[in-house]
Amino acid sequence: MSDHKTNRRTILEKLIPLADGMGLALLDVLYVHEGGRMVLRLIIDKRGGVGIEDCERLSTAADPLISDKLGLDDFDVFEVSSPGLDRPFNTLEDCQRHEGEWVRISLYRAVDGGKRFFGKLIVRGKLVGVETEKGEEILFPLEEVARIKREVVF
Repeated sequence: MSDHKTNRRTILEKLIPLADGMGLALLDVLYVHEGGRMVLRLIIDKRGGVGIEDCERLSTAADPLISDKLGLDDFDVFEVSSPGLDRPFNTLEDCQRHEGEWVRISLYRAVDGGKRFFGKLIVRGKLVGVETEKGEEILFPLEEVARIKREVVF
């Protein structure tokens, strides 16, 4: 039995440059049991969102590296997917990648009487925040932010 933590780290080290070269961010490598099978899943993201063609491109390029160069074969299914619309943004890099998208920011402690703010995501140096519908910018240090979640606006 292989050590999936070691494999995960090795895969990330080898594939992050490949994904970067395609304009993609490799966020995570997951080994999961699904339907009685072991699945190796790469989670990718990019500014504007991930499409099926992005998943296919990385899958095609990464598959030979994983099986031939890394010699990994301890999984039944290999797939590449997006993190999904409901994944919160946790890092400054996440925020930069999705700047301009509609989000709801929740804070650990109230600021000016409020803990929840809605608007277009903005990043100013190490501060993140929203530009409200009135054009006002409200910024916070990332460590004061409990959650940044994408909102679908129609």
